[in-house]
Amino acid sequence: MEDFTALSALAAHQHGLLTAAQLLDAGYSHRMVTRRVESGAFTRRARGVIQLAGTRSTWKQELLVAVLAAHPAAASHRSAAHLWDFRTVDEEHEIVVRYPRNVLVEGAIVHRSRDFEDVDRTEVDGIPVTTPERTICDLGLIFPETEVHRILRHAVATNLVTPRDLWNMRMRTSKQGRNGTGVLERVLDALPEQVEFTESGLEIQFLEMCESFSIVAPVPQLPVRVQGRLYRLDFAWIAQRVFVEIDGATYHSSPLQIADDGLRQNRLVSAGWTPVRFTAEDLRVRPAACAHILSDLLDL
Repeated sequence: MEDFTALSALAAHQHGLLTAAQLLDAGYSHRMVTRRVESGAFTRRARGVIQLAGTRSTWKQELLVAVLAAHPAAASHRSAAHLWDFRTVDEEHEIVVRYPRNVLVEGAIVHRSRDFEDVDRTEVDGIPVTTPERTICDLGLIFPETEVHRILRHAVATNLVTPRDLWNMRMRTSKQGRNGTGVLERVLDALPEQVEFTESGLEIQFLEMCESFSIVAPVPQLPVRVQGRLYRLDFAWIAQRVFVEIDGATYHSSPLQIADDGLRQNRLVSAGWTPVRFTAEDLRVRPAACAHILSDLLDL
């Protein structure tokens, strides 16, 4: 029989829960499981789902009970939004299974979906859950369009999804005629035109700032060759030879990266380009000041 320490570690990852299949794989027989239930070491939470004694009941544990009881399934809709930190006010337990399965799980809302595929499922904190792009598509069925737009912007700005991911999801699920894709399409259409060429949520935020302050749309990801080296500028206005770099903490904070950025910028300046650098904080807190700097440089 497998060392109980290993099972305890697995249960800790699964919020104090184990499945009957996991126990059988570890060498437990049905009779042994029954004895441990009778002794109080195990508690049956649902068919095929066991809770170890001494583990605390939480919202996540209750959600995982529902997901494991309906296996194969995933947390979805409001529950998925909660796990992805899109919303923190929803306490419902919602899961999704593949149609035509008809599963009843006590205390949970079970959605049956014709287009729910393995690629739509991932894991957050030990809980199988719909991917961020699938979650946003599903939320189009239950939330107002303004809320879906807010969630989409948050997901893009935190690099959980890309517009391309969302467009691919929209195209795949729309083949089934589902209602949520209409909302997803409209909120995607509200993003800036050049969004498909961007590489991060910060770059999308910058394009939205340009639109808000009537700044002429820049060329995103412009390739420029200087001194035999090919550089790609985040955003550029070719006629004015002005370019903008968006400094995110992930890619521009190490000493080596800072040195590389400085050398690159100096070479571009020597070739006649005027650099402008904005941080995430600039775009979030001081968008008007950023727009004013650009307007002066572009002579708008």
